[in-house]
Amino acid sequence: MKPFSRRTLAIALTVFMGVCASADQTPPLSKVMRAKLGHAQAILGAVITSDWTVLDRESRELALAVRDPAWGLALTEPEYLRQSDAFNRALQDLIQASARKDLEAAGNAQLMLTASCVRCHLYIGRNRRAH
Repeated sequence: MKPFSRRTLAIALTVFMGVCASADQTPPLSKVMRAKLGHAQAILGAVITSDWTVLDRESRELALAVRDPAWGLALTEPEYLRQSDAFNRALQDLIQASARKDLEAAGNAQLMLTASCVRCHLYIGRNRRAH
């Protein structure tokens, strides 16, 4: 087998690095949404296992994720603002339930949080199809 020349290796490395760099360059809102999903999944696990430390941490991290400027720029229409308000109310209820170690309230708040996400995504889907 013939070894790669330095030039061939340099070209291959350049292409590989370019592909990796472009994969990391997702739109800012997409990164926020991925972070939200990760925290929401951890929250569900923490509620189910009554892991109050993880529930508190992940709820607070989720609250920080939606303070990202990319999130605020996306929410300019009145309906998006209503959806965001419902999400934030459920999130605050979750943080308070976690502080009280109230499993029933935490479970209900987690359900409301998830429902607010689903309603917003339904709205976005309908809005995209209408345009």
